[in-house]
Amino acid sequence: MKKILAGFLLVAAAAFSQKLSYEVRVVNIEVPVRVFDGDKFVDHLRLDDFEVLEDGVPQKIEAVYLFKRTALERKEGKTAFKPDAARRFYMFFSIFEYDPKIPKALNYFFKNVIKPGDQLTVITPRAAYDMNKTLAENAPPDKIADRLTTILKKDIQAGDSAYRSVLADLKRMSGVGGIQSINPEAAFKEEYTSYGSGSPEEYWMKYKTDLQALESLRTIDEAKLVKFGESIKNISGQKIVFFFYQKEFVPVPPGQKNYVDDPASPIAELFDLIHRKSWIDADRIKKVYSDSSINFNFLYVSKRPNDVPLNNFTEGSDDIFPAFTDIAQATGGLRSSSANPDYLMQQASQAAENYYLLYYSPKDKTVDGKFRTVTVRVKSGNYRIAHLAGYFAKDVPVRTPER
Repeated sequence: MKKILAGFLLVAAAAFSQKLSYEVRVVNIEVPVRVFDGDKFVDHLRLDDFEVLEDGVPQKIEAVYLFKRTALERKEGKTAFKPDAARRFYMFFSIFEYDPKIPKALNYFFKNVIKPGDQLTVITPRAAYDMNKTLAENAPPDKIADRLTTILKKDIQAGDSAYRSVLADLKRMSGVGGIQSINPEAAFKEEYTSYGSGSPEEYWMKYKTDLQALESLRTIDEAKLVKFGESIKNISGQKIVFFFYQKEFVPVPPGQKNYVDDPASPIAELFDLIHRKSWIDADRIKKVYSDSSINFNFLYVSKRPNDVPLNNFTEGSDDIFPAFTDIAQATGGLRSSSANPDYLMQQASQAAENYYLLYYSPKDKTVDGKFRTVTVRVKSGNYRIAHLAGYFAKDVPVRTPER
């Protein structure tokens, strides 16, 4: 969310006073808002149709602008601003297994979404790529999609080799495709002999070590996510993130159903490792992303790999889903789940392309660094409203209103 600073510093202290004071400035807040009737964008709303509250306090809306993609369709208000319609797309791929439907998703994006003047950065499991030079070459959309597909496939396959190796070991230890028995002791007795002294203790230690290794390989670096949000804060225009995350499946240890209710059982500890609480501070990330005016779309690729039988595996990303769902909601973005990446791309790009920009001058102009919660309402109609959750009341350099 942009803080448009237009003004002056009021110093409350007298000449010999020891009292401290906050900075106070004339500020205008810019709020991107998307209003939907079902899945259809509502484009007929006017300034008087909206209400804005900051920390629960009603605010006066100074102006409303309606954009469709990068084109200004309508503006209303006594104060004129200079909104930046530029679009900067960021694609994150947190994917461990290459999906053959990814090329179709990329083809859709380059044929139907990105336009001249837009910018694109792609982040794979191995590296980040600035695609702007490629876009500037005016290559056909299918050629650009093919080039990116080649990069993505190579990075996914190279970046997840260690992950696949650990996962394969866990599959073998779980008896996937092999050992089957209603007696858990008999089921993995053969596996015991492969580890150390051949005891159950050695077996469970190996299983636990592999689970921990898998966790370290799939961990998302929260600090890097926060740094990304902070690094693009002062870039104007619409910043749209498509975050593809592949659903994970973890092999369950043999005999889990028999032993999980026993607190002293080693399986109980393993069960806690598999079904852990979120280690991501979603509240911190969503405040930073909201403050940076990022439209974050969480696209959950839910396809189950062919070699994952349901009776031997459990979901291993159940901590990720609620955390990133919260981040998407707090930034006015979309959370969608599907086995088809192409469907996810279409949903997210269509939801992001049209929006209103609302401007208001907050009644409380104190620059105290605190997070101010913003709520946008439509006075009538049963609509779904997506917008940024708020902003930090800090001094940052941005645009000024027109004169």
